Amino acid sequence: MGRKLLDLVNRLFRLERGEWPRLIQFGLFGFLLQMGMGVGFSAGDAAFLSNVGADRLPLVFMLTPAVMLLYTVLFSYLLVRFSIDRMVDLTLAALVAGGVAFWALIDAGLPPQWQVPLYFAVKLYLAMWYIALYSLFWNYTDAYFAIQDAKRLFPLFAAFCALGTACGAMLVSVLAERVAVQDFFLLWAAIALATAPLAVLLRRRWSQIAESDSDLDEETGDALSQLAAVGRAFGRSRYTMVFTLVLFVTLLMTNLAEYQYSMVLQEGRDEAALASLFGTLYAAANLFNLVTCLFVFNRLVARLGVRNVAFIQPLTYFAVFGWFFLQGGTGAALAAFFAYHGVLTSIEYNNQNLLFNAVPSQVKRPLRTVMEGMAEPLASLVSGGFLIYAASQVDMRELSGIGIIVGATLIAVVVALRQLYPSAMTANMRKGWMNFGDRSVLAPQFEPEAKALLAKAAAGEGEEAQIAARLLDADTARSPLPPDGSDIDALLARLAQDDPTQRIGVTEAIDRLATPEDVHIVPALARCLPRLHRDERRRMIRLLGRIGDSETIPDILEAAAELAPRARRAIATMLTGLGETAIPRLLGGLRDRALPYRSRAIAARALAQNSYAQFAANLDRLVIGELDEASRLNHAASLLDVHGRTHRSIALLARAQRERAEAAIDFVLELLAVGGLLPNFDLLIVSLHSANPKVRGNAVEAIESSIDRQYLCRLGPLLHGETQIPQAAARDLDQILGQALGGGQPLEMILAADVLHARLDGGTFIQKLQDVILSGIPEAVRCHVLGIMQIDGAVQPHALDLLAALADHPEVGGATLEALGAAAQGATFERPESRALAAMAGGTPFWIAYRDLGEVAARFPELALVLLKSQDDRQYAA
Repeated sequence: MGRKLLDLVNRLFRLERGEWPRLIQFGLFGFLLQMGMGVGFSAGDAAFLSNVGADRLPLVFMLTPAVMLLYTVLFSYLLVRFSIDRMVDLTLAALVAGGVAFWALIDAGLPPQWQVPLYFAVKLYLAMWYIALYSLFWNYTDAYFAIQDAKRLFPLFAAFCALGTACGAMLVSVLAERVAVQDFFLLWAAIALATAPLAVLLRRRWSQIAESDSDLDEETGDALSQLAAVGRAFGRSRYTMVFTLVLFVTLLMTNLAEYQYSMVLQEGRDEAALASLFGTLYAAANLFNLVTCLFVFNRLVARLGVRNVAFIQPLTYFAVFGWFFLQGGTGAALAAFFAYHGVLTSIEYNNQNLLFNAVPSQVKRPLRTVMEGMAEPLASLVSGGFLIYAASQVDMRELSGIGIIVGATLIAVVVALRQLYPSAMTANMRKGWMNFGDRSVLAPQFEPEAKALLAKAAAGEGEEAQIAARLLDADTARSPLPPDGSDIDALLARLAQDDPTQRIGVTEAIDRLATPEDVHIVPALARCLPRLHRDERRRMIRLLGRIGDSETIPDILEAAAELAPRARRAIATMLTGLGETAIPRLLGGLRDRALPYRSRAIAARALAQNSYAQFAANLDRLVIGELDEASRLNHAASLLDVHGRTHRSIALLARAQRERAEAAIDFVLELLAVGGLLPNFDLLIVSLHSANPKVRGNAVEAIESSIDRQYLCRLGPLLHGETQIPQAAARDLDQILGQALGGGQPLEMILAADVLHARLDGGTFIQKLQDVILSGIPEAVRCHVLGIMQIDGAVQPHALDLLAALADHPEVGGATLEALGAAAQGATFERPESRALAAMAGGTPFWIAYRDLGEVAARFPELALVLLKSQDDRQYAA
């Protein structure tokens, strides 16, 4: 019963198991900070209005920028000089000292000429901490959460903050008649002191998350360089500039609203009455915030998206000032109070926390401090100066009309922000992406002695000389002797040799001899592409384009699946050059689920270039179909996991189907990117598969903010791993195995055949095979079936034994089964002379040379990243 209740609560608040300790601890931290703020604001506002008056608020607005300028410069410098943890300690110490100081000064009974400056200081102190504590808490919390977790948890943290403010304000409301105003500042100091042990616990218990893959364990520079980077961010990021303008105009309207509701509510009330009124209003507003943060904001963001939620506050202010303009009075004042302390706090500020993820990530924390610490006070300066002028020139109704105009301006600025948000998220992902395209970074750096040895080796003959010449970036083009004979079929036979020395000069000869009439060479030539060197492969791809027979596209697409990403792009370009005659075959390849996703992606890119109308006409059906297939595969994998311990191949089949579901998601994202619905696909995929939660979260946010809801409803649960664990049944398992056996995916067919062979008697197994044994059955499946039926007479471990061994290997086990299957083809059962990966399959040792692994890794980036990670101990490597 207890577990079911906990699961219900988790679903209600969108929490994952094990998140409660982190939620409670960070939430309690925000609760205590804002409880002190609620106490100080309720008491301080009452003291200012009763001793100075609302008509002097414009002076406060004008003086606020000077205070915030000093605070922002000091805070920004200390933030980049030390750390956010130390800034929390300094802030709590300042709150304790400030609370005690104001308690002592107000209680001291200063002469009348010092009373007004003292209460001005109180109001400026409150204004500073209102901005500073907000910025500090969210800067601090943001360091521990990625954006996808933030979208779920930050509203809950905001609910804790709202509850803290409500409790603080309620204390003032209840005790105002019996406790002097200055004693509330002493209470605020006590709350800040009680918060310090919790801050120490948080930093010891939880680890911060790096902003990007390139910001791992090293410092990003000294204080001055980071402050300079903050300045550059304003000049280079249009999103940052527009976002800062949104903050400025929003706070401009906030100050106008505060002035108007203060003028109305102060009439006819003394200090105690005002303290009680503001205590009640702050408590009510923050109870509203509590409900909104707990139950409304998450659903608003999920339904409308971060970009669209940004319109709520401008529209609210527009309506409030319209009320003031048309009617005015206490009702409009209360609406303005709730627009400021309710909607602004519970919706706008929460949404701004998410919008800040799109500012330049390298300097996000100091940049946020500068944006909030300067845009808001600058708005106070402008509004204060205007209100001093307006107090004698315009009445409240005219001031409301100006508020309506400013509200319309804010809506227009948010429209611009909405358009810039996706590209800003993409730019952040690009900055967090390892720059494999920078040749100066990738180029090996040799000592002079090593360079001399390579030069000597490059002067020789054979494969070693070619490798040495390439390492030295020398010209690898040689003038080979013409191969014996001019028969193109004989040349193709030589091209198929595994020994690179036997292929020297062959591609040049084929390129010279082949004509557009030699269509028959395309299938064999396509099969040779994966084993060729890059220059040879480039020449043969150009030859395929010159032959230009669209009927050979299926053969080319099938072979292209084994190529590296760069070569696949070259194939796509070549197929695009075939023109409109290629459209039917490209469309067929795009729809063919028996082809690997890499091949179908090539067909998609070429088709979109040749006929975007045909591509767009099939996009919806393809995307929805693949997402449904991915959901089915994840569901099947979850069921197979239940039986995983009963047979090795069941566990591998579950992994294979889950990996195919991930490949289907990647394919869908590529289709959407080709269709113009998503930004840079390569960048998205690298970020989506990053080990850094912040980088991955930014990628998911970029996707969710760009695609239509019909896609998001299917894609969202897949991106977040939301798969229900089904109730296992033998009937379901047999159905999944049958679907895998006849599904056309060689690896899944092999694994399903292995499981069925173990579960069924010989006759039933053969009957199952008869349904899928066709003339086009993959060669790997045929060999495996012969092996398990002991028809091939093999004495060494089968390919499936090698695959299972590699899948559990600590160095390469993190790669996909498809990549490991390709690597297993290079396995030998005798130790090679060169460095090699060693493993055991069924008690038999085998080795794979690292040179062969490198060739496979060139075709499968996921294997390259796993190998990189095995040599890099950084937390977010690969």
